[in-house]
Amino acid sequence: MNVDALSEWIGEKAAPEPLIAVQAFADSHESEDEAEKLPDPATARQWLVSIGLAAPTIELEDAGLAELLELRRCLRALIDANATGEQDEAANAKLAAAAAAHPVPVRIAADGGVAIDLDPAGSVDALIAQLIGVVLRAQIDGTWGRLKICAADTCRWAFYDSSKNRGGHWCSMELCGNREKNRAYRSRRSAAK
Repeated sequence: MNVDALSEWIGEKAAPEPLIAVQAFADSHESEDEAEKLPDPATARQWLVSIGLAAPTIELEDAGLAELLELRRCLRALIDANATGEQDEAANAKLAAAAAAHPVPVRIAADGGVAIDLDPAGSVDALIAQLIGVVLRAQIDGTWGRLKICAADTCRWAFYDSSKNRGGHWCSMELCGNREKNRAYRSRRSAAK
């Protein structure tokens, strides 16, 4: 995992390491400001390697890309539930099946400490397992609930809510927050006329 590349790409409101890997993967979707990062196997492979999530030796075919896209959809639903409280049961079931099929890779330190292996993944299976392991770790250490999806329908970018009360709704108050507040204001004014 290349934390510097991940942080540079995400910018503000980046999650701490290693949760930033899940955040970047979740944000690989097309949005108003970003192109789809996983449109086809070759482009997806190039992006995953450039961002440090995959090793240069990774091979990515159509079936592997389909698995990654499904994992991304499930992870985004799980992240969205952090803000909305609404669980997507179908996505959770698919994530459970993926977790069962992809055991989390671990590394044992000389002192016997066990940690998730965060080296760039050499295969699609390893990447899926690693991302699921990062989610597990974040849920255990309490950082998971702070990873949210921007409430702006035109954005839907995953962001890390570092506010004291965990009440953040937008990836950027200056952009998405102001846009949404202005839309609501115009809507109220139109309704009042």
